[in-house]
Amino acid sequence: IAEQVVAVLERTEKGEGLAFDVAVPDALRLPLAAEDLTELLGAAAENAVRYARRRVRIAGAERHLTVEDDGPGLDETAAQTALERGARLDESGGQGLGLAIVRDVAAATGGAIALSRAALGGLCVTITWPA
Repeated sequence: IAEQVVAVLERTEKGEGLAFDVAVPDALRLPLAAEDLTELLGAAAENAVRYARRRVRIAGAERHLTVEDDGPGLDETAAQTALERGARLDESGGQGLGLAIVRDVAAATGGAIALSRAALGGLCVTITWPA
């Protein structure tokens, strides 16, 4: 699913100029339906593409996914605002739904979202499900 999401994003105007790194094991199984994973990962990766300068990384391990970019990132206050439905920190477009969709799908499947500074320098979106 991660590779399919990346294949779509690579065909967008912004995505075609970015390098994507996908490190999700083929055997990884998460506690949500494929449609939900596609929606969640698509929204998180689309957000990363919007703000990335050169790179987006999608990684997965037991019970969690991360989507990182090398964009400007968010401070703690802005990160909390970004999770609110309809909240827009960037007035250049969009509906303010991306990270709220990630939060809603994660919550509906028993997971939780956390926003932090990425190793790449931008935003790191981590979605975790309990064991």
